[in-house]
Amino acid sequence: MRKIRSMLALLLALLTLTGASAEEGMLAGDLAGDFSAIDGGQAEAPAADMTDIYDADLLVGYVAAAGARLNPFQCNERDLVSLNQLVFESLVALDDSQKPSPMLADNWEHQEKVWKFTLRSGITFHNGAELTAYDVQATYEQFVQMDDADNPYTPRLKQLISRMQAVDERTLAVEGKYEGYITLYAMDFPVIQSSTLYDDMPRGTGPFWYVRYDIDSAVRIEANPLWWKQPPTLGSVTFCRYETSGDAIEALQTSRVEMLSTRSSNAALCRKLSNLTSMDYGSATYEMMVPNLASTSEMSDVRTRQAVMYAIDRSVIASNAYLDMAIQSEVPILPGTWLYESQSAQYYYSPERALQLLYDAGWADLNGDITLDKLEGIRLRELEVNIITFNDSTTSMRENAANLIADYLTTVGFRVSVEVMSKDTLKKRIKNGEYDLALIGANLSEIPLLTALLGTDGNLNFNNYTSTSMDALLTQTTTAADEAGMKQVYSQLQLQLVEELPVMGLLFRAGTVLSSRSLGGLTGIRAMNVFRGLEYLSN
Repeated sequence: MRKIRSMLALLLALLTLTGASAEEGMLAGDLAGDFSAIDGGQAEAPAADMTDIYDADLLVGYVAAAGARLNPFQCNERDLVSLNQLVFESLVALDDSQKPSPMLADNWEHQEKVWKFTLRSGITFHNGAELTAYDVQATYEQFVQMDDADNPYTPRLKQLISRMQAVDERTLAVEGKYEGYITLYAMDFPVIQSSTLYDDMPRGTGPFWYVRYDIDSAVRIEANPLWWKQPPTLGSVTFCRYETSGDAIEALQTSRVEMLSTRSSNAALCRKLSNLTSMDYGSATYEMMVPNLASTSEMSDVRTRQAVMYAIDRSVIASNAYLDMAIQSEVPILPGTWLYESQSAQYYYSPERALQLLYDAGWADLNGDITLDKLEGIRLRELEVNIITFNDSTTSMRENAANLIADYLTTVGFRVSVEVMSKDTLKKRIKNGEYDLALIGANLSEIPLLTALLGTDGNLNFNNYTSTSMDALLTQTTTAADEAGMKQVYSQLQLQLVEELPVMGLLFRAGTVLSSRSLGGLTGIRAMNVFRGLEYLSN
């Protein structure tokens, strides 16, 4: 009863603050009548700012920099981006397998680059205003005016969309930059009520609405009684800010919060505690070895690259070096998602197979010192490789992984050296060709465009890999017109990748949601939406 009254008071306050139209005022009056009928009396409640911000059904810890903004146009903090997924919705959402699926748009059609989206009817924002295509257009236009670093949506919109125009209140016309199904990924951006674009706490259509933000302290959200889906089981959630992941984990362990999401290596131990439950998710950070493809490097021979992949036990690397905060993958497509090709998992641990490939490439132990050699004239050339890598600021996981890889390669006859350096130095060494293998992490996008990594001119193509057939497949990923076509081309791409090994994939780094209560309700969580399904969490 108290929650219903509080929600009504907030709704009326929001309408007043935003200068509600006569029509909106009538809507608010109708809602007041409805709630009064439910309540059995006049809907009276204290002002929203008088509510105890920490008196909530669930307390969640989050990590963000001082002064972090909630407004999606200026929100670039990972945890707050996920929080906003509970407040805002998109025309197209990514489902459990990360395939585009209907959300605020219930159907669409397209011809080449032009798409027409039809919005669901009867969807209202948190202030009672009805969702229209004009709100979507205004949201899009605001996003593309922002700098790429301000939020995670501006880059994808600029990359995939040429323009967006409301045809009428329920119809949106979109011109993509590519002809294919890939355009749908751009439509997964939060839609904001157009009159609140610049508010600190703008209005969305999601299962929760903002109630209060004590900057650098806490954010309170409450269930949206106007939501078009099944009502949330949680009435209120407060997100409590902490300076570091360590502070947030300590708050969970001391029961100051009941849930948090983290990618910190410190969470590895917490996942094993009997009083906590956990749910892992794959991040966009892909760990891979970049081989030097120049003829001066031993890695220029594909058989040697294949031998390296057979020689290492990636499950042990994931467990020992990355503390099980990892999901193994030989390709830069997250396993379990709809585009992942399961047949790309080819390089099982087999030192015997590695040795056979090296023998086929002309290597042998000619002097009995366990290291493989080749005879060049009267000189023996050893199979020697140099692994370079860098550490993240808070962990030595990558260095540990490089040393484990070196141990495995030594076992099959390589002579290996490992060098750990700064990221800038590593970039220079790769550019100058002064390495054999570079163990690095690349931050990929939720949009499965791999041209940057595998295309001839890609900005993540560090070893200048060039393949006409791969470039053709990459082009087809942007022109595939439907799900079936897109699935097929990504399958071909992944199988060619593991055959040629221009990059030698290891794993995706993982994060985890930790909680002192059941996580039943969460489903299909991912790096930018770690609280997916929180509205149905058991209370």
